[in-house]
Amino acid sequence: MLRFWLLLTLSVLCLPSTLFAKTLVLVHGFQSNGMSWRMSGVTPVLQQVGWRDGGNFLLTSMGSYNPMPHLGAGAENVFYTVDLPSRAPVALQASLLDTHLQQIYQHRQESLVLVGHSAGGVVARHWLVTTPSVPVDTLITIATPHLGSLLANIAERTTDSMLGTMADKTGLGKWTKDAENVYRDLRREKPGRFLYWLNHQPHPPLRYVSIVRDNQPRPDQFDVAVPRYSQNMNNVFALHGVSEVVAVKGEHFTGVADGYALARLLAQ
Repeated sequence: MLRFWLLLTLSVLCLPSTLFAKTLVLVHGFQSNGMSWRMSGVTPVLQQVGWRDGGNFLLTSMGSYNPMPHLGAGAENVFYTVDLPSRAPVALQASLLDTHLQQIYQHRQESLVLVGHSAGGVVARHWLVTTPSVPVDTLITIATPHLGSLLANIAERTTDSMLGTMADKTGLGKWTKDAENVYRDLRREKPGRFLYWLNHQPHPPLRYVSIVRDNQPRPDQFDVAVPRYSQNMNNVFALHGVSEVVAVKGEHFTGVADGYALARLLAQ
């Protein structure tokens, strides 16, 4: 009898990890959308290693909608993308993300893995500390400005300057004025600013992973939007020493290398 139970235990431990389904939700960054994950090559890599594309959730007058058939709870690993108004304030994006996540959880009925690129990582983290309406076991961020971005400071000042006025008159205002609030949210952290508040909030106990840009020995291809120290969640006051860190070469935008990094992390 003892031998039987030992064999049973070993057989369970040796089952392929794919039998334990995961639900992955990919949150895009500024000036992007859910389909960007597919166009950049991230999701094709995930599909190569067995993940199934569950579709892209859109915001409609009826709420969150996915034109693809729903995939219920089961053994398949499934990823979803979501569309958010990327030029809106972080808090608004997080509230709309909640609508998508509740819809996904309704069908999958299991803890989610959230992946956020750039500002999408801040949106996902804001949701985690303010509106965690469904269970999440992992947050992975890619090139996210957790401590802010100098470009956001510059952009926010530009909207109130003569340069911003000129941009409006020449038809370039769409790049500045209507995104003023999200620029303000992503300014470098200091007391009285949004990121300072967010970084000092209690964060739920789960797995945190920071994918950071490391372009040595190619300094000519560094991430001009977000410095590396800002991409590392260990530098967040509330998460000091908690986050795993994975270095991926590349510029600020997502690419195939990020897909491989995610595949390795999700297999662990």
